[in-house]
Amino acid sequence: MLTKMIGTPTVITMSATPQTVPVTTFEYGTVMGQPNKNIPATKIRIATNSQPAYVSFGTTATTTTSVMIPANSAEHFKIEVQTITTTTTYDFSNVYNTITLAVTATVSVLSAGTGGLISIVAVA
Repeated sequence: MLTKMIGTPTVITMSATPQTVPVTTFEYGTVMGQPNKNIPATKIRIATNSQPAYVSFGTTATTTTSVMIPANSAEHFKIEVQTITTTTTYDFSNVYNTITLAVTATVSVLSAGTGGLISIVAVA
């Protein structure tokens, strides 16, 4: 499958401890009503080197609940933009502000073998 990279590729060495990688694009626009924000990735390509990997989107990778990607392969995924809602309270005037922000897409990676490299990039 031919894909166009629209973000900076991230290459990491996998380990027995889960690692979380943010996936961003080069594109800027209005996100959740906020102008000039980096648009979160919605499609990604993950490629493994000589070792398989467990990957999870938005949560920490585990050996029981994550997707396993075989060694020497590339997979494409569509992921949803997650949001976070925060409420700020000001004691002096009882003002409550609720703000919903788009959170950059994240991928958690866990080695399914003995180390190895993995590449993650936003694609169109």
